[in-house]
Amino acid sequence: MTAPETTTAETLALTPEQTRWESYAPQFGALQQAELTPAGVPSWLSDWSEVSKAVSQTGAVLSLRADLDTADVAAREALSTFRAGVTPPLRRAEQELRRKLLGVPDYTPAPDFVLAYRRMRDEAAFYREANVALDVVHQQQMQRHAEITGGQTVSFDGAELTVPEAESLLGSADRTRREQVWQAMARSRATSRAPLDTLVLELLATRRQLAANADLMNTGPDNEEMGDYRAYRWQELDRVDYTPQHCLDFHRAVLDEVVPLAAKLMEGKARQLGLERLRPWDSSRRTALDAQGRPPLTPFKTASELEGIAERVFDALDPALGAQFAQMRGGLLDLASRPNKMSHAYCQSLQQSGQPFVVMNVVGTAHDLNVLLHEVGHAFHFFASARAQPLIWNRWSPIEFVEVPSMAMEFLALGHLEVAYLPADLERVRREQLENSILFLPWAAQMDAFQHWLYTQTGPQVSAAELDAKWLELDRAFHPWLDWSGLDESERASGWQYYHIFRAPFYYLEYAMCSLGALGIWKSALQDAPAALERYKSALSLGNTVSVPELYRAAGVEFRFDRPHLAELMAFVTAQLGS
Repeated sequence: MTAPETTTAETLALTPEQTRWESYAPQFGALQQAELTPAGVPSWLSDWSEVSKAVSQTGAVLSLRADLDTADVAAREALSTFRAGVTPPLRRAEQELRRKLLGVPDYTPAPDFVLAYRRMRDEAAFYREANVALDVVHQQQMQRHAEITGGQTVSFDGAELTVPEAESLLGSADRTRREQVWQAMARSRATSRAPLDTLVLELLATRRQLAANADLMNTGPDNEEMGDYRAYRWQELDRVDYTPQHCLDFHRAVLDEVVPLAAKLMEGKARQLGLERLRPWDSSRRTALDAQGRPPLTPFKTASELEGIAERVFDALDPALGAQFAQMRGGLLDLASRPNKMSHAYCQSLQQSGQPFVVMNVVGTAHDLNVLLHEVGHAFHFFASARAQPLIWNRWSPIEFVEVPSMAMEFLALGHLEVAYLPADLERVRREQLENSILFLPWAAQMDAFQHWLYTQTGPQVSAAELDAKWLELDRAFHPWLDWSGLDESERASGWQYYHIFRAPFYYLEYAMCSLGALGIWKSALQDAPAALERYKSALSLGNTVSVPELYRAAGVEFRFDRPHLAELMAFVTAQLGS
């Protein structure tokens, strides 16, 4: 397929008017002034949705520009100005429109709007005027994470590497070289440690104030009353299908069911490699440790080559999905790693155009291909929900499902990777994917456990040193197979300085939930691949119109993350590793 000629610059183009509230205010004003009857609600909602899409896309584009070049002062200032000038009046206007809708007598929402209507009712009750301005501060604080980390480089072997470039070297078969790279990365991270310490404490104070303004309080360790940000975030994320206790129970289940399995797996690799113990440079989430000591797989060299491989994989899996990815190659991808580009990978939604945009930092590894499959799974989700659901509130899905399309795509594509790897390497790729499905769960549980502790068990005077101590305690429990003896433990203790802690608070356990759903989808695909794929695609189109359990059922799996379900899926993965 030939990619469209649209460029990334054209996709991210904006006019000055699009960044100003004055361009949207008349439309929101007209919606507020309209006479609203039950019969007129659908067209009124459509008008509200369209202007909301326009505002959302402008904010998304400005955020992308700032992330794609964290050194671009103009892009950073444009995003800050938009958030300060547009977000507060937008939030107030949305609240007035919610109240207007909720006040319509005798209105019964259509079946595909029932959940959105319930969420609007909850959002109206959750709204606090005091949080309108404070949320702008919060957004600006979170953006500082990209500013601190975006320009980070690693000095190694006479070159200045981006962080993803350095991480890719941790897959070297030469253990001495791995250690040297790891030490260089540790030196680089040390330069950002202090500013990130300062930033997280500022964020913690802001987040507690958001909760206090919403009248959500808890008692701190010294019996002081303070904002309960966990309760705040639970409401903000519309977590209605499970409680914090379910999450705490899952942490314990991972410790009991998965950590011993992961430790056995890693200790077995160490024995095969003739190592007495595994050191931090022997374990990287980006590059799997090969038990046979082989160098990492490098299926491509350039971002363009990766795009071509991915398109052929998606074509083989499903021609309709291949066509969607071909569309993305026309200005909806920014994949190459470069200095001053935020190092995190993600998929952004452009609501007005109904298109996704994927950001990555590829350097030529097998991990990069896997991440692209993951992020494009998100893109397929947005394509499907945007095409099926005209209202902005019905797009995407609840966060407990949103990682299922991405994680499942990593598995669904496994049978079509011959375009990227030699036949002899395909089993290695499959095995690494299965191993990672085990090794990821302790990390996800640790990330979530840290945040539960951070927001419920610390007081206003908490220090960065206390955060380090807690992370160290958790890391020893969830990753006991790593030997840090003789090393500076400040590097281990500051492992909490991770993207999601700063920019997506309390969003991480969803990866674990969804990984179990993804395994269930793959398990079904091994029995009937076409049927599993059709269920997968059908679930994506439902967007936000049904509950989380219903979304999982539509995909052919259960929404469960209890101990028996976890144990059952780990047994399945173990059997697949032995087959």
